[in-house]
Amino acid sequence: MTIAIYLINMDMLNNTTSDRNLTVFGRIKSDSVAEIFGEICTKYVAPAICIFGIIGNSFSLVVLMRKSLKQSPYINLKALTTINLLALMISFPYMLHGEYSREYGWLWYNIYIFIPLVNWLTATSVWVVVLMTVERFVYVRFPLRAKSQFGRTGTIIRILVVMLITFAMSLHKFFIYNIDRVRARYVKTPFATSRLSYIIDIALMVVIHFIPLVILAVVNFLLIRTVREARNRRVVFNLRNNQEGGWQKDERRFTVTLVSIVILNICFVGPATITDILKLSTLGMRSRVTFSLMRQISNVLLLFCLSFNFVLFCTFNKKFLQAMKETLRIHRFRRGHFKSVKGSEMTFLRSTNFDS
Repeated sequence: MTIAIYLINMDMLNNTTSDRNLTVFGRIKSDSVAEIFGEICTKYVAPAICIFGIIGNSFSLVVLMRKSLKQSPYINLKALTTINLLALMISFPYMLHGEYSREYGWLWYNIYIFIPLVNWLTATSVWVVVLMTVERFVYVRFPLRAKSQFGRTGTIIRILVVMLITFAMSLHKFFIYNIDRVRARYVKTPFATSRLSYIIDIALMVVIHFIPLVILAVVNFLLIRTVREARNRRVVFNLRNNQEGGWQKDERRFTVTLVSIVILNICFVGPATITDILKLSTLGMRSRVTFSLMRQISNVLLLFCLSFNFVLFCTFNKKFLQAMKETLRIHRFRRGHFKSVKGSEMTFLRSTNFDS
């Protein structure tokens, strides 16, 4: 599970009379430890993680586009990588400048681009991971049937359906804030303070946090148990890696990769879930300093989830690592070939000038 409610968390309300000391990112504006911690997280830690994630996801996407990674399981990884990359690219301008600016353009970007789109992308990311996990469980339990039924076209259709559903779930985020041009700040809309908005937030917390968390925890446990059983069978029958079929090894490696992604994201989404519960209860308003610190920590962890998949791919997926080496090798070959051709042209020109 990646960032679950990155901006249902982050629309801390800096626009009402009782919340003037809060920014959209949830940091308390006071001479306190919370402010210092928030400054460090927002100005330095979060942008650094965004840069790392943008570079890592961009390179992952280049590698995943290779023909050797065209199977349907890797289509899910391409979708996940693209979604995470877009979420980080939209988040980075806000982290770098948008949070502190009161210019109309940045205010508009924050409430009509950053908040709704990042909510949509992160919700999509969550359910793409759920989709991958369920498909992987079917592959492990019924490998022959899954190989014939889970094709590339079906995978793409399922991803598009998930994207449409999560976009519909995020539509209400376009109607949370208005811009007060006179005071240059956000103003909550009547819809944002309505009971309907409160019910939607609770429903989304269940749909984007708790249901995926339960599915991922259960299915991931079954996957881990299946991987261990398969490893024990190989030990009992003294089956070496070179005696396994190529398809079996690739499927096992992908399963291990997916298990690592799910474990990482389950651990990092926990703080976000807790802070969402606090936000919708009265406890968040009673202890604002603690709530602000929790929000900062959860947002940093959620950004880290969006950014760390490249490391997991390289660590647990040998096929991805081989494709990456091939990509780098081709790049070096092209550079070397270009230099050799250029050097030959220069030698030819010198010899021509000398002969003349």
